[in-house]
Parts: sequence; structure tokens; C-alpha cells
Amino acid sequence: MANYVLTRPAMDMNRIQKIAKKIIGECSEDRDLALAMHRYFKDMVEDNPQDAVSKNLMVDCLKLAQSSKVNAIKLLSIMSKLELAKEQAKSSEGTIATSFNELEALANE
Repeated sequence: MANYVLTRPAMDMNRIQKIAKKIIGECSEDRDLALAMHRYFKDMVEDNPQDAVSKNLMVDCLKLAQSSKVNAIKLLSIMSKLELAKEQAKSSEGTIATSFNELEALANE
């Protein structure tokens, strides 16, 4: 049985961009759903101002909507740092390896 040899890196820039696009799309969907649920609970609170559970859920939905937006922004930040690192590597005639450890280091900067 022959070993499969990759002809291109498993995590090349095109693949990373496709994954990022998918994640940003999912963040947008999550945000839309969270805001729709916020409106739903807001209507429930308007009908019954004493409904503490709906008030708490309304706040939780806003937190979820905000965290989904923050996650999309973090991803874009990582992608821009990756592009910057790629450009710096090109200017110094080096190559850039996009490993998970390097992506994690970029995310934590």
C-alpha cells in the first residue's frame, strides 16, 4: 500500500480563506438569530414587565450577538496579521508556514 503524499500544503492560504469565509458567515447567522430572539423576549417583557426570566434571556441574547460579532472581528484580525506576515516573509525572501501554532501565536498578539 502506497503512502499518500500531499502535493500542496494542507493549510494553504486558499484553504484558510475558505474556512474564514465560512466562519464569518456562521457568525453572521448566529448574530441574526440572537437578535431575533432578543426581539422575541423583548416583546414578552413588554407584555409582562414582571417576567424576570424573559429579561435575563433578552440580555443573554444581546451578549451572544455581541460575542458573535467579536469573534468575526478576531478572525479578520488574525487574517490581516497572517497577510502581513506573508508580505514580510516575501520581502525578506523567506517562506511563511501556516501551522496551527503560528496561527495561535498571531491570535494571541
